[in-house]
This record gives sequence, C-alpha cells and structure tokens, in this order.
Amino acid sequence: MRWTGFAIAWALGAPPALAQQPAAPPLVTGDATAGLVSRQAIGEVHVVADPVLANGRLVLRIVVLNRGKAPAEFGPASVSIALPDGAAVPLVPREALLAEQGGVAPGNATEDISQGHAGAALPITPSGQTDVSGFTGGMGTTLGGVPQGTIERSQRRTDPKTVAAVAALDGVLLKPMTLKPGAADGGQVVTTRLKRGKTASVIVTVAFDGETHRFDVAVPKR
Repeated sequence: MRWTGFAIAWALGAPPALAQQPAAPPLVTGDATAGLVSRQAIGEVHVVADPVLANGRLVLRIVVLNRGKAPAEFGPASVSIALPDGAAVPLVPREALLAEQGGVAPGNATEDISQGHAGAALPITPSGQTDVSGFTGGMGTTLGGVPQGTIERSQRRTDPKTVAAVAALDGVLLKPMTLKPGAADGGQVVTTRLKRGKTASVIVTVAFDGETHRFDVAVPKR
C-alpha cells in the first residue's frame, strides 16, 4: 500500500495540518490627512486624520458607507486604535471631551445637544470617488480652545459661547448609530495623549457588519 505524507503523519501520531486561518485584512496605507479608504463587500470606510495633534491627541474623522442590503450598527465601540507593537491606545470618551469643553461633569451633557448629529448620504465627486469632505470639518479649533479652569465651572456651563462650543463639539463626535443600506455617516474620535516624538504611527481598526478595516495612520510630529 502506498502511504501519503498525510497518512504517515497521522500514523506517527502527528496531528494533521489545520485549515489555514483567514488572512488579516490588508493594511491601508498612505497620507491619512488627505484621507484613506477601505472598501469591502459591505462597508466602505473613510479615515481622515487632523494634520496636527490636539493637546497631544490624535483626532480622526471616520465615515462609513453601508453598501450592504441590511441596516448595520456603527459607533465608537466599532473603532480601536493600537501602536504597531499591539499596545492599545484608548479613545477619550465623548462625555470627557464635552466636560473639558464646557466645564461640566461627564454625563451631564444635555440630551438636546446630543441630538444635533444627523446622518446624510455621501455625494460622489466628478471623478467617481466618494466625497467625504462634508464630514471632515475642522476639529482643532474646538479642542484647541478648551478653557483651562480660570473661570468658575458654574459660569462656564451657562455662558452662551460655552454652550455653543459644547453643541458644536458634540455635533461632530462619533455616536452609536444604525446605518441603513446606502446610507453613510460618521464622526470624530480623539485618542488619549500620545508620546510626542516616540509614536510614529498607529493602527486604526474599524469593525463594520462583520468586516474589519485596518489603516496605518502616521502621527503628526506637532
């Protein structure tokens, strides 16, 4: 009887080769400040990075287009960021960002402010590319103008300018949402402070309806 290599390995007690695990999704590289795009069967994910750090933190705008046939969930929990060595880079919670901007305790942001975020479909540029420019408004001014505590919190939370600034910030932050087929929406996420000069890039992973999109994003040097 002719023995195959597989049969010999089995007879000698060696376990047969296991089925190969699915390969990790490709890592999208390029200029993140100009915009990176990952397209898969269901999701099309756009990631745009601010060209400068905001108080040492990386600001990303993430928009997802649902190309599938069923509604799908998306939100801050769908986004994870890590250093190249795998160490996690936490995101700053929305409540904490609003507290910094308005001088209010986390969780005290008003419900009417949080409803200022609305979805919209992504337009198409003349070249046929998906246009996310409408979702990539500047964030640096909102974060860069965070008060430093020189004004009483009670005064800050009732000041009309502060209320407007909090509303503007909350309007662009990423929130949990349900994307209908053909719909696109997203928002901004902010990382915790990065070690300036020691973090060259981060890996941004976006999960959407069973798909995984990965991006290599260079960290601004300033």
